[in-house]
Amino acid sequence: MTSAVDEEADDFDDAPLPPQEPKARKKAKTKPNRGLAKAPRGEALLEYFRRIYLSVQPPADQGLVPSIGVTSAISGEGRTTIATGISAAMAADLDRSIVLVEVDLAHPGVHQLLGINPEPGLAEYLRGECALSEAVHQISDKLFVLPAGDGAKEAPNLIYRLARADLRSRMNTADALLVLDLPPIFTTSYGALAASIAEALIFVVHAGETTDEQVRESLTRLGENTVRSIVVNGHQPQLPAWLQNLAG
Repeated sequence: MTSAVDEEADDFDDAPLPPQEPKARKKAKTKPNRGLAKAPRGEALLEYFRRIYLSVQPPADQGLVPSIGVTSAISGEGRTTIATGISAAMAADLDRSIVLVEVDLAHPGVHQLLGINPEPGLAEYLRGECALSEAVHQISDKLFVLPAGDGAKEAPNLIYRLARADLRSRMNTADALLVLDLPPIFTTSYGALAASIAEALIFVVHAGETTDEQVRESLTRLGENTVRSIVVNGHQPQLPAWLQNLAG
């Protein structure tokens, strides 16, 4: 059953995960931005993102969805902000390790949002250039981030590798939950393949920016039963009637 959150949001090596301290590789000293939940309006923001991640969860007796993907038709719809926000909310709420994985290799942005090094990341790990533990950044006690790394020119090939690799099984905590910041569907040839990695999808629509055709085509590529929640950025009256009905 698809649900909707109708508010605005701001725009192979088998080393296990979550990581220990980084090993030999030296990194520039940067300070992660740990203030998402502590900034002014922090509780209101967490509540907003909490409603989003809860909207894709099954009944309590069925346990939590092990991997949630956040995708959209095109870039610039607030996908990365939402993926980061729900990761922070899940880390605040749940006694589980939460790993935010940036799968949008062509347009990475999580490192800027959180103030971490962009490399090494998912691309370097998939190319065998580093251990998984070297590519993952610890943001808080339960929140970890695997940035995209330098993979923009190889995105289709790397996404294919990722789709064949069971990333979650490579973690040293069996109960870790993944949040995937996915590439857009309409503007990439590999977006639907990347989305197939997630067990539940959140589809972000920027009302007034994304066209009816882009949304329809993207949802068709994904399939009717894969999208569990639609998050609307902007004002719902700007949406076409068919999407208002789906979201409502």
